[in-house]
Amino acid sequence: MSLKIACIGGGSGLSALLSGIKQFADLENGDRRIIDLDSLSAIVTVSDDGGSSGRLVEEFDMLPPGDIRRLLCTLSDADELAGLFEHRFSSNGDLGGHTIGNLLLTALTEQFKGNFPMAIEAASRLLSVRGQIIPVTLDYTVLCAELADGEIVKGESTIPVRENREPIKRVFFEPRENGKTHHHYDEDYVCQAHDTAIEVLVNADAIIIGPGSLYTSIMPNLVIRGIVDTIQRSNALKIYVCNVMTQPGETDGYAVTDHVNAIFDHAKIPIDYVLVNNQPAPQEIMQEYVRKEMVSQLTRIRSFAEEGLAKLAEDTEHLTEVLNLSKDISSLSAETMHVADASKVQVSYNRKMEKLEDDGIIVVEADLIRDMVVTEIGTWLGGVQMNVIRHDPEKLVTNLVEIFKNHTRLKEKIKEK
Repeated sequence: MSLKIACIGGGSGLSALLSGIKQFADLENGDRRIIDLDSLSAIVTVSDDGGSSGRLVEEFDMLPPGDIRRLLCTLSDADELAGLFEHRFSSNGDLGGHTIGNLLLTALTEQFKGNFPMAIEAASRLLSVRGQIIPVTLDYTVLCAELADGEIVKGESTIPVRENREPIKRVFFEPRENGKTHHHYDEDYVCQAHDTAIEVLVNADAIIIGPGSLYTSIMPNLVIRGIVDTIQRSNALKIYVCNVMTQPGETDGYAVTDHVNAIFDHAKIPIDYVLVNNQPAPQEIMQEYVRKEMVSQLTRIRSFAEEGLAKLAEDTEHLTEVLNLSKDISSLSAETMHVADASKVQVSYNRKMEKLEDDGIIVVEADLIRDMVVTEIGTWLGGVQMNVIRHDPEKLVTNLVEIFKNHTRLKEKIKEK
């Protein structure tokens, strides 16, 4: 009997996971298929406010279509049409930067009088998609982050590139109305979970969280009370797939335990397994990660220094502020030395130091990465390419299937006793 699997996340991480599940399901034969695409569900964050999605959100007052579009294409059996769905216009005009899929989802949403789930279902039929793609909420929200120093940063796209690089303490939602927030962050706003997402989690045999950007792809799902309550009550197997690399502006310097503890801080949900990579990334790609992060750090140092010099040039009344800026510069300098170590940008698990097993979590270590992935960024603006490290979809799902099998055998042994 195949498992009903519910995946939770967003962006490229969830797309990689679903791509691997699709490959594995296609290879499976026989009556005892472990994964059946028709019973697969993907619960997706809808807080994107950058790029094409952000422009469509502002213009049409709708939920962002970008992550939904990506997953529709991932699970499509109509490869040629899915490729067209992903086509991005390269002009400098109004269409520049938009994808065909985003525009079509926008058109379908208008056709169904603002009913986004119906638009997704129509696009799924058009692309011959197997499984369900479900927005985690139908509320119009703005993702916010509270930093360690109390500053509030608003907007998913703003959080990783913010000037203040204090660590993220928590993320939460404010409601959005016509593209503007109208709710103060310390008020008790409750974002409502989409009923279909709740239903899927209730019926799931296995719930997979991640991989993906911790605070902007994973957490937007796990700060919704209805989602958290349902996961807490669920008897499903719960697996967290940890990221393979740290992410500047989100998880600088994070180890595996830091990722897990951040989830626990936001949502006190039980986790049975954590799947982590134990394969070193190619050194030349690691150095590129370090270079980018150091450029970011030094740019911020320069910004603080220029601000301090400007204040001193005005008068001496700002001396206290300048001293505070000096402290920030000192802190950033120390962080710059930290990120200069290439090993600090790859997420790894130290069994002697981290000891997640003490919390009843089984940590599974495996080779999960692609040797090299070439990602095109901003192709409509001239094209930029960089080498990055990502989960290998096939390796990822092969190890998840082993967890499913081992867990099933363990449950059978327990029943026999």
